[in-house]
Amino acid sequence: MLINEIQINRQKNFPLFQRVEGSTFYSLLGRASKKMRGITFNYDHKSKIIETIIFFDSTLSEEEKEEMEIANTEVLADIHNEVTDFLLTLEITPSSEDILDKCGNWGWIYLRVLAPVKTDS
Repeated sequence: MLINEIQINRQKNFPLFQRVEGSTFYSLLGRASKKMRGITFNYDHKSKIIETIIFFDSTLSEEEKEEMEIANTEVLADIHNEVTDFLLTLEITPSSEDILDKCGNWGWIYLRVLAPVKTDS
């Protein structure tokens, strides 16, 4: 997704974006995993559905999945009057695979970029 498109999508609903972003960070306090690689949002302004997509570099335990579901429910509780649904997608993508181009239409709110491995030539 192009930067200009992301900026336009955010600006259309900037107060909602700010609430979702802040609530998401707050809900992940004490729950965020070292496996987490990125957090992005998709927002459908017509149906008022927000999808949070969280990328991890390895499989989550049942406890980790449950913590992400609890965090998602906390965010929904903060914004339930402004959306019709708040979806959560947990993506497992190995660290060897680039996720930069997989951002949603509200862009990245967190992205862990791995430094390239240096090799002696």
